[in-house]
Parts: sequence; structure tokens; C-alpha cells
Amino acid sequence: MNYRYVESELILAQELQKAGEYEHSRQMYKKFYGKYPKHPMRFKALFEVADNLYYEKKYKEALKSYDKFFKYCDEQDNVTAEEISWIKAYGNLAYSRIKAIRKIYSI
Repeated sequence: MNYRYVESELILAQELQKAGEYEHSRQMYKKFYGKYPKHPMRFKALFEVADNLYYEKKYKEALKSYDKFFKYCDEQDNVTAEEISWIKAYGNLAYSRIKAIRKIYSI
């Protein structure tokens, strides 16, 4: 598999997110997640789906998506030390978003 091409899809989705095109970005991340079941950056796609929902202020959906991200990460075996460090970093960011959402909803 040509990961260079695959990663360009992630870059495009990220650029759309930066431009505020959250729904389009979210759809690209979902497509990536479904299309590449063995790609080591699938966790990022799941995280970014949730983050796009967060930026769209669809907080209840974002909470569910962050939960899906954590469940996916917990189920992974055979990850490299580098992947673990990335997953932890994204996990910390997800926890900060969840904390902010709970503050908004007082939960």
C-alpha cells in the first residue's frame, strides 16, 4: 500500500478542518477510517471526526465520537512506541475537549 498517497488524504482532511470546513473534513476522515483498516493513523481519523464535531458545537455527538476513539485505541495490539506516544497525546487532547464539553453542560 502506498502510504504516501494515503497520508495526503489525511493532510487534505486536516486542511479542510483548518479552513472551517468541518463537515467535509469529518466525512473525509470517516472515509479514510473505513477505507484503510490497517493504516497506523486510523486513530487520528477517529479523533479528528470527534474534533470536527466539537468544533461544529455538536457536543453530544462529539462525546460519543471521543468515546469511540478511546475504545478503538484500547483495542489496539502491536503498536509501536511512537504510535503509543501519539495515541497518548491525542488522548490527552480528547480528555481536554471532554472536560470542556462537560463544563458547558455542567455534567
